[in-house]
Amino acid sequence: MIGRRWVAFGNLLVAALLMLAVWVLLVWVAARPALKTLIDLTPQRVNSVDEATEDLLRELRAAGTAVEFHLFFPPIEGRPQTDAQRQGMAIRTRLRDLTRILLRRYQWLGGEAVTIHEHDLYTDVERSREAAQRFDYKSAELDVLVVAVEAAGRARRFHKLSLIEDLATIDLPGTPNASPVPRAAVPVLKDFKGEAQISSALKGLLVQGVPVACFLRGYSPDLDLDGATGSAYGSFRGALQQAGFEVRDFDLRSGGVPADAALVVVLEPRSDFSDGDAVRLFDYVRGGGRLFLSYSWAGLPDWNPTGGRLGELLGYELSQAPVFHLIPDASGRAGGRGIDGPGVEKLQVEGSPLHPVTRRFVSVGRPLEVGAARAVRQREGAPEGMRREALLWTGPAAWLAGVDARDGRPDQRAPRVGLQSYTVGMSIELDPDGDGVAPQDGGDPLRAGRVVVTSGVFCNNAYMRQFGDLALNVCNWMAERRVLLDIRGSRYEARHLQLSPQQLARVHAFLVYGVPGAFLVLGGLVLFLRRRV
Repeated sequence: MIGRRWVAFGNLLVAALLMLAVWVLLVWVAARPALKTLIDLTPQRVNSVDEATEDLLRELRAAGTAVEFHLFFPPIEGRPQTDAQRQGMAIRTRLRDLTRILLRRYQWLGGEAVTIHEHDLYTDVERSREAAQRFDYKSAELDVLVVAVEAAGRARRFHKLSLIEDLATIDLPGTPNASPVPRAAVPVLKDFKGEAQISSALKGLLVQGVPVACFLRGYSPDLDLDGATGSAYGSFRGALQQAGFEVRDFDLRSGGVPADAALVVVLEPRSDFSDGDAVRLFDYVRGGGRLFLSYSWAGLPDWNPTGGRLGELLGYELSQAPVFHLIPDASGRAGGRGIDGPGVEKLQVEGSPLHPVTRRFVSVGRPLEVGAARAVRQREGAPEGMRREALLWTGPAAWLAGVDARDGRPDQRAPRVGLQSYTVGMSIELDPDGDGVAPQDGGDPLRAGRVVVTSGVFCNNAYMRQFGDLALNVCNWMAERRVLLDIRGSRYEARHLQLSPQQLARVHAFLVYGVPGAFLVLGGLVLFLRRRV
């Protein structure tokens, strides 16, 4: 009897030890960066980063690229004397907390490839001074994050980001002041742009060189390429410069395409290219050049070119009439057909799930919209040796607008029959001359020419904020900048739990003593119940 009792206690002890070993193994496995799994249970996943950032860090880890984040946060000294100073200090503290939390997320996703170094300029003087010299940090810059990347076989490159100037949007609202003594405006932290800026810095460091984007002038007499109005393209050109492009203007009549052009951009041409200019552009593409043609519809009939000689050489053409689409009727009053009338010129379009330019938009369900579009189609008798692929297309309830007899404008009333989907964007790739064989002088192989023909406005100042990523993707794809084929990350808003030292001690005691003790208590309870039975 006594022997059976000792055997039962022995079984209980072995079971407890096995359960404890399983718990220790679970903790050890959960601590391995490559094996971690992060689950965000907050409403609307506000603590998660964009899928584009996750994919980027996954690719960096797979490629063996080392990523370092260096934090230079000097102590915040002095006592605030005014509301503006108190708020300024609070904003600096908040930005530091948000940055630390976000970088931990990057480290979680990047595993061993990502390291974080927070330099203490007082207690670790030697190492901090060496890092400050290496990254050219000055104390007058205040709070700075240095993003450093070292790819295999390449030298380390880094980029400095100011927490206040680069990672935050801070407002200085005017405050009503009834006192004769003027008071400083109290700053307000409106937005934290950490993810967008840090991921952009990472991508920029991975890309070598500065590609040149040349904008063709002379075929768009009504277009303002540099202005700030809604129909101008100043924001698009500024976004290209921010993405690392050099932006230039040129005219084909003054010497042809510049020799160092990475791509040529033609926005809203109002006439077909002359035969000579068409041949020059085609020869440029056939030799490996990249051409982005963005057409639109204009109210003047003569301002709606259909492609002309360049269209014959590349095998595309455009309709002269605009493409309209029924507006979905959520109320059901239209019997599921949709609503016509004002607004049908704004098209919600779908993108190709396979093409690099639009793949990301499709995978995340990002909506795309263009206005003033015309149909783009393959020309009858198009030349061979080119790969043409539909890039953007409308929904199934679209039509080519006729002329309204009442005012001579496009008829916004939909026909009763004949509604269909129309292509409004096309990608064309040309095989390089010589079938991709390296030149005789041993230079680099010739690359394939690329052309993107779109119809509809989507990257002028009015559309750039919401849909300009599509135009940036076109340019990055043409410039062979695969790592930048993305959409901008969503706004990151930190939600974190602040634990006091006493709370941390309780959590530690629970994990170290509470969980194993619970295993023992449960084992004893099971033994007691079994003995009673």
